[in-house]
Amino acid sequence: MKVLQTLGRHGGAQEGVFQYKRSTNGVVIDNSIGSASVTPPVATLSTTEWTTILLAIENAQQASFRLTGQPPFAEPPNQSLYQLFSDAVPNPAGGWNWHDSRKAAICAILEHEGSIDLYHGVLGPLHAANITIARDIP
Repeated sequence: MKVLQTLGRHGGAQEGVFQYKRSTNGVVIDNSIGSASVTPPVATLSTTEWTTILLAIENAQQASFRLTGQPPFAEPPNQSLYQLFSDAVPNPAGGWNWHDSRKAAICAILEHEGSIDLYHGVLGPLHAANITIARDIP
């Protein structure tokens, strides 16, 4: 399994660390090695579910997505990548529920595999930097 650090907000008190691998069943995400309390600690997104998420990113009206903060967002990008995940796959086949730590792991996997690119926008009010994701699809 490949070990990565989560990308975006997550439920732990420190940086989220997780491991993942691809299998014939899909993408296996193991949050048990990190500080996040996710139930179940190991979950699989089926190949169909993973493809559904990629299609949702490719077909989104916007090319950039927000990872930090809570919607609604006053400034662009106005679409949450976390919300896109749960909209695309509202009821994962494995029977587990969405959790910010799991979504942060999926963001890291997508970035690691080249499906999205990480950048942050200009500093806004109170000098907070927004973490934003852009799809790598023209």
